[in-house]
Amino acid sequence: MEIKQVEDRWEVRNGSGRVGTAHVWDRPDGKRFAWFDPIDAELIAALCAAIGADRPVHTLADVHERGLQRELAAAGFVGERYEHDWTLPVATAADWDDAALAGFTLGSPETFGMDAVRRFDDEIRADIPGLRGWRSDAAFWEGEHGDAAYDPAVYPIAWDPAAERFAGIVRVWMVASGPRLGLVAAARPYRGRGVAAALLGTAFRVLRDRGHETVATECDAANPGSKWLLEKAGGQIVGGTVEFIRHS
Repeated sequence: MEIKQVEDRWEVRNGSGRVGTAHVWDRPDGKRFAWFDPIDAELIAALCAAIGADRPVHTLADVHERGLQRELAAAGFVGERYEHDWTLPVATAADWDDAALAGFTLGSPETFGMDAVRRFDDEIRADIPGLRGWRSDAAFWEGEHGDAAYDPAVYPIAWDPAAERFAGIVRVWMVASGPRLGLVAAARPYRGRGVAAALLGTAFRVLRDRGHETVATECDAANPGSKWLLEKAGGQIVGGTVEFIRHS
């Protein structure tokens, strides 16, 4: 059995040709993620021995994918983190007022400059379970924000002119399946003041005016602050995802 790297994937080959593939992504937080085809414990373990020589390998499985989870466990993976999938009604948060944003300047990434917002995004992600250590570069950022899913109208950011710093951010991606809330957060000095909720209301009013009724998102099960906000917005848990890790 031969294993070799081909562009962004690793392949397992035997005498009859390719028998297994792993697509690999080195995330901006340093985590190496891989997705395997086919789902076979022996092939997955062989691929991980190659792609995980210098760091652990991470992968994801839907909570209902029991067969995948069994094969990953047999290949040496263990569960590390759990995320809930949520559905939020647009109407609830769209009715929230924006009093908490008084004194702030609101704008989109273009208003404040992509590089400045990117650095603020890194700061925010440092406090999000599963994303600590995230440091995106300009190329990664441009790739995300050059996609059709990016819409500055549903990407409100609050700037505190008195402190000369960002106070909060909400990011909604307009994907083909419908709006997806990618981030809602306030910077540490502004937490507990309603900034994140008010920004969420700002974005959701745009969605309501466009006729959208629901938004999808996900939240780490160990993040009580975000869970509280999603529940306040009328959100319901509709599923979940397990993040697995395999050490070499």
